[in-house]
Amino acid sequence: MHLVRDADAAAAVYERLGFHVRPLAEHKDIGSRNRVVHFGHTYLEFADFEGAREDVAGPYTDRFQLGEGLAHVSLTSDRLEDDRARLEAVGMQPYPILSARRRITLPDGSFGETASRCFYLWREDNRYLSLFFSDHPKPDMIFIPEFVRHDNGASEVSRCVYMSTTLAADRDYFSRCFGSEPVEEASERIAWQGPRGDLTEVLSPAAAQVRYGDLLHLSTPEPLPGIGIALHYRVADIERCRAVLEAGGLAVRKLDEGAIGVAAEDAVGCIAVFESLDSK
Repeated sequence: MHLVRDADAAAAVYERLGFHVRPLAEHKDIGSRNRVVHFGHTYLEFADFEGAREDVAGPYTDRFQLGEGLAHVSLTSDRLEDDRARLEAVGMQPYPILSARRRITLPDGSFGETASRCFYLWREDNRYLSLFFSDHPKPDMIFIPEFVRHDNGASEVSRCVYMSTTLAADRDYFSRCFGSEPVEEASERIAWQGPRGDLTEVLSPAAAQVRYGDLLHLSTPEPLPGIGIALHYRVADIERCRAVLEAGGLAVRKLDEGAIGVAAEDAVGCIAVFESLDSK
């Protein structure tokens, strides 16, 4: 979830990046508004919390110290009640379940309503490396094939990357959330693999600088202990993707293993990396 001040403005940026972005919708019970980019098994939302319930909006306020950008990531749950019980059993304190239902426009122009629910799992030592859990009792209102058609060819999110100064604490928190140990670990990098093969990575500021260089819009997360810095997307055709990005007037940088990237300052505060479907 990208925290933004203006969901329509953020959507316009991502349309230049070649994504199809859905019209503005409102979470009926929370009061926040969003615009959504759909993928086959997940989605990216640009969330504006102006006018939302204070108990929901309040924890996001400090994220704006570093501008707009990636503020919260959800793990998909088969059933929230089961995941809450699992997390409580390992000493965590999940928040109550919330309704995140919203009215949506369907491909034929009619309207539907999601039945999405979520619960937060805020941490106070590194708030913006917190996760939340979501389930979707009406998946046909979320994962709609017609909405997963992006000019840039993106089909899935393959990697979510954070920069953090508290890697030891992050290791404990993420391992308990995922219910598994890291699949890769070094002194300045830790990674967990999700059930669909996607990676969640936590990098030190130095490791983030080595990987992304001037695509980053900051060298450290100060005054915060950590933030999300990059999302990687799988695309069918890298050269076609490059052409779409350049047609949108964006500077495109070549990265390792044939990937290409767009700087955080050109992508609502979060580096956008595009990599081939067959890349590791």
